[in-house]
Formats: sequence, structure tokens, C-alpha cells
Amino acid sequence: MFVIFVGDFLNKKKHMEKFNIAIPTNDEDSLTDRTGRAKGFVIYEIENKLAKKLEFRLNPHKHHEHGEDHEHGEHTHAEVMEVLSDCSYILVNKVGKHFVQDLKNANIKIYKAKERNIEKAVNEFINH
Repeated sequence: MFVIFVGDFLNKKKHMEKFNIAIPTNDEDSLTDRTGRAKGFVIYEIENKLAKKLEFRLNPHKHHEHGEDHEHGEHTHAEVMEVLSDCSYILVNKVGKHFVQDLKNANIKIYKAKERNIEKAVNEFINH
């Protein structure tokens, strides 16, 4: 699993500019275990260590219900990356290797949250 812990860079970034983060969820209260299969993403705006919930965006990839033997081949998560194109980070519990590669290609950094509750995970991210 590819996970970025951004340390000092994140602390500097949090004080310098405004940016968005995405949180995969099925219920808008907790992080989901399956990032790519989440119902959608809660989007927060972060500015000066303050978080403001902006909206909930449906996951266009959700309609792809894959079996365990699903081959990714030519399949990408491009439609999800477009939905998250204004996000600098995604907070995850777990994320698959194909999704990780697409996030990396879209320049969306991954933060592995310890908290499951969205508000607590956002707070954890801000204070990391």
C-alpha cells in the first residue's frame, strides 16, 4: 500500500493556503473500508488549520460492482479522479493498489487515517 505521511510539509501547507480533502464514505459519518467502492466522498476545505465541510459527491465508480476476480486491465478510476480533481489529499482507511496508482497520477496525496469517524479523522489530519 502506498501511503504518504507528509509531516513538516503538511504543517507548512496548512498554514499557507486553502485546499480540499476528500473522505470516502457510505454514510457521511465514517470512513469506508473500500475507498473505490464508497458511495461517495465528503469534501472538506482546509484553511489555516480550520475545516469546513463543503459537500458530498457521489462516486461515479460505485456502479462498477466488481467480483473478487475482477481484472483491472484497461479499467481506470478516471471518472473518480475527475470528481476529486480539486482535492489535494484523500483520507483513507484502506485503498487498493490500482486506486493508489490513479491517485498518484492525479497528484492527490494519500493520508491513512487512524480514526474512522469523519470529523475525528479530519481533526487528526489537521493536527498531524
